[in-house]
Amino acid sequence: MTFSRNLQTAFMAAAALWIIFFANYFIPVDIRLYGIRPRQMDGLIGIVFWPFLHANIQHLIANSFAFFFLLFLSLSLDKKRTALALIIIIILGGGAVWLFASPHTIHIGASGIIFGLLGFLLFTGIFRREWKALVFSALVFLLYGGLLVTLLIHKPGISWSGHFFGFGAGVVAAWITRPVKVR
Repeated sequence: MTFSRNLQTAFMAAAALWIIFFANYFIPVDIRLYGIRPRQMDGLIGIVFWPFLHANIQHLIANSFAFFFLLFLSLSLDKKRTALALIIIIILGGGAVWLFASPHTIHIGASGIIFGLLGFLLFTGIFRREWKALVFSALVFLLYGGLLVTLLIHKPGISWSGHFFGFGAGVVAAWITRPVKVR
């Protein structure tokens, strides 16, 4: 039952990305303009919207499977901690993009969340020191560890800062959501 619920939740979240993408063709304003615009007051709203907006179908396809799979794994590990981690990743990661990214740019896409979930899942095993969490961390490293290299490479048109700060926010989320043992 839990497996299917986690699968369904991850699927619905990924489907929401597609629905929002295609809805943009039917409304009179281009919602992609509501991404994060660094250090602009009207760009602050983008912190909430940036993960749901995609530049084109290739961008959406590139993000959809990793978003679905990492969200499914994270939900399978712990639903409550995943919910809190997502909030931290969106707000802290997006806030850091707003503060530090290059001016005169718009940052959109779920890749910041993907890198946030990657950071969360990689470090949650280390910070929690629980067998199940360590297995998930190892699995994520085996499947997605190669993405870490892209944190060191800047490509024009790709939000390196979204990836970097998303990953950092995921690590912070893993630290914040770890169980604190009282002695």
